[in-house]
Amino acid sequence: MSPSSPASRSSDSLWGVLVGTYLGLLATPLALLAVVRLGVESAGLLYGVSLAALTAVLGLGWWATARWDGTAVRLGATRLRWLPAALPVPYAVGGFASLSATGVVGLLAFFFGLGATVLGLVLGVMARTRYTDAVLDGVDIACAFHAGWPAAARRRLGVVAGAVVVVGGACFVGSLFTDGSLLQLAGQLLFPVGFVLYTSTEKREYTVSPAGLEQRMPVARRLSRWDAFESYSRTADALVLHRPCRLDARFALSDLDDPDAVEAAVARHLPAA
Repeated sequence: MSPSSPASRSSDSLWGVLVGTYLGLLATPLALLAVVRLGVESAGLLYGVSLAALTAVLGLGWWATARWDGTAVRLGATRLRWLPAALPVPYAVGGFASLSATGVVGLLAFFFGLGATVLGLVLGVMARTRYTDAVLDGVDIACAFHAGWPAAARRRLGVVAGAVVVVGGACFVGSLFTDGSLLQLAGQLLFPVGFVLYTSTEKREYTVSPAGLEQRMPVARRLSRWDAFESYSRTADALVLHRPCRLDARFALSDLDDPDAVEAAVARHLPAA
């Protein structure tokens, strides 16, 4: 069995450990808040409760994912895969906003919420990769190629991405001199979005198959079904796959060893614009 096969991926322990850790990050501040409300103030006891809650929920999450095999694949098949990254955001904001009333518990909720947000993104990428593995298992690949955006289009998107990064950075810096948690949240969201936008133009490995267009990255895989595209076109410098509500997929002709073969493979599934 290959290392990237669906069975090997869905049964590995890493997914279970990360799911358990994610749930533990969200549950621990709540457990700590309940104990504080009961009148416990000892730092040693509070530390013990935090450690016990994190360990118990981690183990429970690990056990649950092992019991319900295939959860990652089912999650990766829908956009709900990004829900684990979105849920902790109001959690972290609430912890920050309640610092004056909850003290160390609010601080813990803030940082644990941020950690859960990052971990939720990782879980989303992992679920998408496992779904891609499952769909492409046994599917014949029509062609494979390595390409990025053409230079002119990359420069244009670079300007947009740079503006997003600047605005995000300004929001974050502004939050340091004000009491605006919304500014801080905006900065934390916009700053990485700008980098993600620009990195989407870099060279990647792609495959074309009846299942869709696959993008292969060093530690992840992503499948775009053909119904996510409307059509394709070929310009003087790129092969463009048009999407209705997202950035088009662009492949510089200069990066393709055989542009005609790639176009022919795409044309089997999409109409020309």
